[in-house]
Amino acid sequence: MSEEMGADTAQAAAEAPADAASLPLAVLRDVALLLAALSLWAAADAWMLLSGTGFAWLLSVADGLLVGVLTAGLFHEWGHFAGARLSGGTAPLTPVTLPLPLFNFDFARSETRHFQAMGVGGNLAHWMVVLLIAIFLPPETAGRVALLAGALGFAVFASAVEFPVISRCHGGAAPIASLAGIRPADLKRNGVLGAVAALLLFSIL
Repeated sequence: MSEEMGADTAQAAAEAPADAASLPLAVLRDVALLLAALSLWAAADAWMLLSGTGFAWLLSVADGLLVGVLTAGLFHEWGHFAGARLSGGTAPLTPVTLPLPLFNFDFARSETRHFQAMGVGGNLAHWMVVLLIAIFLPPETAGRVALLAGALGFAVFASAVEFPVISRCHGGAAPIASLAGIRPADLKRNGVLGAVAALLLFSIL
């Protein structure tokens, strides 16, 4: 009996799709992208401090918002990947030439718990970004506040979309059925919610 189970496991592993990119290369790509984006934001923030012009202020704020969204989004995607892989799910990497999606979650070869771990991982990751920015980058400039606001806006949007999916799955719905519950109107409403959260934080700080 144990030999048959071992053979089935080996066969399933052999049939599992392979990564279309190496993990180190995917990490290097996204680290380089993140460093480039943060460097541009830091340069705009420094220019605003030195020049004090309205255009420099506007550029630093725009950069901050966009880079905040990008940073939270990248961590969100890698959090999904880590949750899926570490829980034992099948989630092969996509080609490194494709920035998104980072991976393809294999619903046929993965279980509900893998899907739930993937969802939780992504949400933990983007909220961690918000926390780290808040702790290590005091809101002393408009650019820094914008960076935090952009990350917060993405986190609110993504969690508002995904928490109901995780909840439906936890309640017994199949992963694909849980995802099918996301309507275009929900995405629009949650997008507005994220934007409002970002603007509120920016106006308060």
